[in-house]
Amino acid sequence: MNNYKALEVWSAQSILDLGILFSIISALLHIGRPYFERILSRMTLRVAADLWWLAYVVLRDGLLFFAVLFIFLNTNLDLMADIKMALPFVPFGMVLLIIALLIKVFGNTEDVNKLSVFNNYLITAGALLNLIGYAFVMESPGDEYSVASQPFWMFMDSLRSNKNPWLATVVFYITFGMLIITFIVAIWLSIKKMKSVKNKQ
Repeated sequence: MNNYKALEVWSAQSILDLGILFSIISALLHIGRPYFERILSRMTLRVAADLWWLAYVVLRDGLLFFAVLFIFLNTNLDLMADIKMALPFVPFGMVLLIIALLIKVFGNTEDVNKLSVFNNYLITAGALLNLIGYAFVMESPGDEYSVASQPFWMFMDSLRSNKNPWLATVVFYITFGMLIITFIVAIWLSIKKMKSVKNKQ
């Protein structure tokens, strides 16, 4: 492997790892909303309260967006053959996070309602899939650990995309099938939204 290829693999792996980390932090921020609202209620200055809530929303939703983007950039057969991506955990987790982003765009998840609760479940499930994939597959014990030879850890190790091209290909097709359906739904919702706005005018 030449230096350029090694740099590509290192960059792709680092971006993927950051995407997984961002999804977990975003999920924790979504779950921790009561804490931020409790602090918000104690702020007497309107400007301070607005800045506090703005920082929370930007960090929470911004991390979610970048998590999806960073994982999506690596969900292709070329990079999946070079880096260790947990199959099917990370790709399916990405799909759940994308659906959650779409719900945020087209639905009211800022108020505490059934949709926001459901959306939080989606984000938590996506982050949990990423966490399981990272801890049990991507960073499973190496040869220096005696447990690495146990059937469970050998199976986990075989779920790495760079060690299982067949599974990587199957997961890739399924994931992009889901993404195409999600994209079509997003276009339909966007057209529907624009029509409703136009009718109101």
